Order: sequence, then C-alpha cells, then structure tokens
Amino acid sequence: MRKRSELIFSVILVPLDFLALLAAFVAAYIIRVKLEGKPVAHPIPALEFLQILLIVLPVWILIFALSGLYAQSSLRGRLNEIGKVFVAVSGGVMFTILLDFLQQSPIFPSKSVPIFAYGLGLVFVLTARTLIRTLQRWLFRYGVGVHNALLIGSGELAQRLARELMSTSSGYRLLGCVDSARGASSRIANLPVYQTFEKAVAAVKDKRLVDEIIQADSALDQDEILKLVHYATDNHIIYRFVPNQFGLYASNSVVGNLAGLPMIEIRLTPLEGWGRIAKRIFDVIGATIAIILLSPVLLAVAIAEKLSDSDGPILYHHRRLSRNGKEVYVLKFRSMSWKWCDGPDRPFKNAEQAFRAMGRPDLVSEFAKLQKLDDDPRVSKLGKFLRKTSLDELPQLFNVLAGDLSMVGPRPIIPMELEHYGKHSASFLSLKPGATGLWVISGRNDVSYEERVKLDIYYVEHWSLLLDLKILIKTGLAIFRGRGAY
Repeated sequence: MRKRSELIFSVILVPLDFLALLAAFVAAYIIRVKLEGKPVAHPIPALEFLQILLIVLPVWILIFALSGLYAQSSLRGRLNEIGKVFVAVSGGVMFTILLDFLQQSPIFPSKSVPIFAYGLGLVFVLTARTLIRTLQRWLFRYGVGVHNALLIGSGELAQRLARELMSTSSGYRLLGCVDSARGASSRIANLPVYQTFEKAVAAVKDKRLVDEIIQADSALDQDEILKLVHYATDNHIIYRFVPNQFGLYASNSVVGNLAGLPMIEIRLTPLEGWGRIAKRIFDVIGATIAIILLSPVLLAVAIAEKLSDSDGPILYHHRRLSRNGKEVYVLKFRSMSWKWCDGPDRPFKNAEQAFRAMGRPDLVSEFAKLQKLDDDPRVSKLGKFLRKTSLDELPQLFNVLAGDLSMVGPRPIIPMELEHYGKHSASFLSLKPGATGLWVISGRNDVSYEERVKLDIYYVEHWSLLLDLKILIKTGLAIFRGRGAY
C-alpha cells in the first residue's frame, strides 16, 4: 500500500509552488519598478498587482497539476521533475503573456516583468522542491515514509537496483531477494536470498511490513511471476517490474524510472493519490448538499416509521465490507416488521430461522442464492414503499459523510458474499463501496449476481469523476422508473 507521507508531501507542494511563484512575480515587480528606477509603461500599484497575481497564479497551479508535478509516485527521477517544472513554468508564462495581450488594461507595469518572473520562477520553484526532497530524504534516515520491498531477481539489473535502493536516502528498505538461479547469494551481497517467494514471505513475520515487490531479471518462470502478481493484488502490495517480463498486463499501469531503470507499476485502480482526495471532496460536498435538500423527506420517513411500527428502531445497521476489507455498519431506514427482524439480540439469529418461524421454509434456498427475495414476507407495507422508491437508503448519506461509504462505488456486500468475486476480491476491496453505483443504473435486483460482480470490477478499473457524475444522474432516472427495486 502507498505510504501516507507520499501524499502529504504531494499536498505540501501545492502551497509551496504557489508561494514560490508569488515570490517570483513580487521580486520581478520590485526589480523592474523599484530598483531599476526607469519609468514604466503602465504604472500599477503594488497592492493591485498582488490582487491580480492571486487570480492568475491558481491557473499556474492547474498547469503544474496537468504536467504531473503533483502525482503521488516514488517513480519520479530528479531530472524528470526538473523537465516538468521547466515545461509547466514556460506554459504558465505563455498563458500570462497571452492574458496580458488580450486584456484592455495591461496586468503588468512592464513587458519585462513576466520575463524576470520566468527566470526567478524556475529558480524559486526548483529551490523549494529541492528543500522538500532534502527533508524527505532526511526523514528516510529515521524510517519515515520508507518503502519495505522484496527484490525479485539477482542478475545485473537486480544488482544495480540493490546497490541504489540500499542507500539510506533512497526511500527503500530491502527485506530480501528472491531468485532460484545458482549463485544468487553471491551476486546479491548483504541481503538474505530466498529460493522461492513463499520462503521469503515466511521469513517476514508480519506481512504488513511488505509495501512493494520489485521484479527485475529472474530465473523464475512465468507461472511463478503470475503468483507474485496475484499475491501483490490480494494483499494490496505495490507490484513493479522492469519491462522485460513477457505476458504481464494491467489496465492501470504507470511508467516511471527507479535507480535509472525504466519501471512499470501495476495498479488495481486509477483512484490513487489526488484522485482519492478529489473523490472524498466530491463525496463530502455531495452528501452535505443532499442531506440539506432531503432533510424534510428524512424527517417525514422517520416519523412514518415510528407511527407504523413503534416497537422497533427507525434505523437499521447492517454490517458490510469497505475498503481493504474493513467492516462498517451501513444505515438504512428499517423496512422489515420488527417482529421478523433477525440479529444477535433478536429471537431469530438469521433469516433462515425467521422464514421457518413464519411457516415459509420454502424461501430459505431462494434467499441463500442472492440474499434477497422478489416478495419478502418479512417486509412491512411501509417498507415495501421505501424499497420501491429507494427512500430506505437515504440514511447512507450519513455513512458517506463519516467516510464509511462513497457517493458512488461498488455495491456494499456482506463478508460471506466476497467469495463470489473470486480472483477479483482484491480489486473489489481497493475502493469504498457506494451508496449508488453501476448496479443501480443497470437494473438493481434484476441484475444477476455474476453481472453485478462484472459491473463492480469495471467501475474499480475505470473510475473517474466524470463516471461518478454520470452514474449519479442516471441513478435519479433509475429511482424515478423504479426498475429492479424491491
């Protein structure tokens, strides 16, 4: 799993770049207007110039983001970063000059100000980023943000990686090397060498200590390599490989370099780093707005619930799996008669006991297949209306605010359902489940279980904010039509 410190440093770079660019323009203004002493073509007061910068510079930050300068990745060489800074600052200057040309009243007191700011901006931004990288390398010495990795292979490429990554400033701690080739122990010095990956994992007492598997040249056959990939995905471990491995493919791959070697990282989902932050902001804003707008409906349903069946609680908490297998309790308006509700503190411990008690043992096998019934006799009259209109799921908005669910995501499932996802279980658990998702707009309960699994995996591998917006809009239409709701 990714280190939280990587994301923190990426976030810190945003205000740091902004301040560096602001300082560059202020310094350019001072040099041209105050120090040179020459008359300027368009005198602009310092305070007004500062206000202009506060409007223009956020666009520069956007250009920096589009250039990949805030990507959360350790596959980032120093020269690569310098090149991206040069491109981003150049693009920002061209945008600013174009904006100045199109404005009726110039935004700079002199045409030389953006030129000065260009040179100073490069120096200030690179200096600030160098200080941050220096701080990051210093923290590596104390184990902060260090990636624990297993190296696969013992050939020339693996030896080169081992030399580079064993440096205290590399940000890596090598736990060992895996290779079945003869003489592997002699080629990789100062590292324990294991014949098989199983032995390496057994030697690591706590599996959570392994953050990455780095595949270099190796005598392992293709089946063994595929086992590595499956182990990494099942345990949410980063898997990277030098692109000389035949037959490996992933829908989400990131290309970079490590120790001067081209490296490809396989990702379960594009929802990493800034994407996760953007989705969380989207969730909080969306849930807050929805709760405010729907508060009269929430109150009305709560009152109707209490009047129709005063013995039971208004809300029902049901256990579901969230990201990385974390168990959460999802809220719903109770749709079943309190008499037939099951649970640890209820007369019926599960649905099977309830069906037998009401004289309907014939429903046990049908319910076991999908955990749902077309016409569940335990559901009250009000509950049928709530389910038909999906009003029973409105309290999940509070789960979204709490961070247990997302507005859009895979379907929330109970632990025993995870076996239906087979080899895709790790992919499914890489995201939070959603209050709505592709299964809702595709027919909800009318969709077969196999199709639900395919829809969930498709969402995980193809996530984007645009896809979330489309699903939310189509969810409204699906609820209005009432298709598949029971």
